[in-house]
Amino acid sequence: MLRRPSSGILVLLAGLLLTLPVQADDSLVAEFRSFYGKDRSERERVEAVRVLADVHSLPAAQALLPVLEDESFAVRQAAIETLGANRGAGVGTWLIEEVLTSRKLKRKKDVRAAAAEALGLGGHSEALEALKELLDDRDEQLKVAGVRALGHLGDASACPELSTLAGDDDAFLTVVALDALARIGSADGARDAVIAAVSHADNRVRGRAIRAVLELRLKAGVRPLIERMRVETGRLAGDAFDVLRELTLRKFPDSPDVWSAWWDRNENVFELPDPELVAAARKRLAEEGSRYVEGKKSFLGVETKSENIMFVIDVSGSMETRFDDPDRLASTGREYASLQRLAIVKEELIATIEGLSPSTSFNILAFATEVDPWRKTSTKANVLQKNNARAWIERLQPLGGSSASFRATSGLSVSDANVGATNTHLALMTALGEEVEEGERLDGFVLEPGNDIDTIFFLTDGDPTIGKTVDMLEIRGEVSRVNAYRGVQIHVIYVGAVGGKDLQLLATENGGMFVNIGG
Repeated sequence: MLRRPSSGILVLLAGLLLTLPVQADDSLVAEFRSFYGKDRSERERVEAVRVLADVHSLPAAQALLPVLEDESFAVRQAAIETLGANRGAGVGTWLIEEVLTSRKLKRKKDVRAAAAEALGLGGHSEALEALKELLDDRDEQLKVAGVRALGHLGDASACPELSTLAGDDDAFLTVVALDALARIGSADGARDAVIAAVSHADNRVRGRAIRAVLELRLKAGVRPLIERMRVETGRLAGDAFDVLRELTLRKFPDSPDVWSAWWDRNENVFELPDPELVAAARKRLAEEGSRYVEGKKSFLGVETKSENIMFVIDVSGSMETRFDDPDRLASTGREYASLQRLAIVKEELIATIEGLSPSTSFNILAFATEVDPWRKTSTKANVLQKNNARAWIERLQPLGGSSASFRATSGLSVSDANVGATNTHLALMTALGEEVEEGERLDGFVLEPGNDIDTIFFLTDGDPTIGKTVDMLEIRGEVSRVNAYRGVQIHVIYVGAVGGKDLQLLATENGGMFVNIGG
């Protein structure tokens, strides 16, 4: 006969059960402390940090303190996100009192800046005043961390201070502040700062402000956007046009006179459309692309008004493959001399460059294992440079495979073992103007861009196979680090037969279009 346990035993069992998760968590934290170290690869360190995302305790948070000084930006960001997700008792107080405002850690700006961002991501409202104080800090890293943290925290009471920073002479800081205001989402709190920034002297600021008009659904931004269409001469004119179409759901052409006449008649009575309709329109526009009338340039179906363009072309060995679905090329309206992937790309690129206006600055980057720029810097699309570019493009040949003999004429000096590999990381970093050496510490977001490029057309036929990293998640993270506050639009044209999901995400994350023309 079974006996029913006494109430005392039940209480004891319950207590033991309650301690099991804590013991398991403590064990996991101990395992992490033992595992983490510089002898581990970057990917191993990132994965180890993310294991603690499900451990909500103060010891788990404290175990991540040394990680905030890791040499890898990706590892440090993983630690910040994991700290932000930690809902353990006392974590917020510890981050504020023992890290962010600690006298002992006063000189460790990396650690304090990371703590600020973690507090914002974690929604620790008790950190509001401490984060606001960072906005007056003399150190730019801490100031930027405070702005980003307040944006993540989402408290509209920070809008006045952030709006003041959005009028700063420092273009980078202004963009970060605008981004934070857009994240908070208070139209009333951000309106004046965003509208003023739409006509800022710096194109990076104007670009971020134009997007913020849509994100905050600012009716007051319609007329300023129409005026930007009148005065902008490059990509931002197209951005203003796109935002106007999404914000109002009107299908007028890219004529500021047409938009202005309509707004003069309807401004007082017009109501912004339902956000769900706007979201559906955004998806449709992403599929259709923009439809510019004047000043458009088009490369394999992707249009832009940019006047600072970088074309990045994959010349790896697989680009010698014959295009196996010629019917999909019918949309280009062009007859091709060859159905080889690179041959088709070369014809399209030459046609695009020949159509560039003389005011457009451009450059071309061919890549396989290494990169080969046509010019050291961008150059104007005058008749002489177009002719030179055409000759250079015509000489390009796929590297590796049966075309390995062409590597000498391509200008790419690679070892025989690596001929024809795909170094996506190097190609994107070079296009963005970043020279990242092997083993170099990547300290943070880019303050000063390495070039004036605002639009990249990145064409490839497959995933990376060589380079500092071949992990597309890491590559996308690096592009985000470099491009987070620059606003370079990255269009991806994929000519592979299968795959391309990560490249599609790369385009989406960087405001560009993804076009899969098959392979």
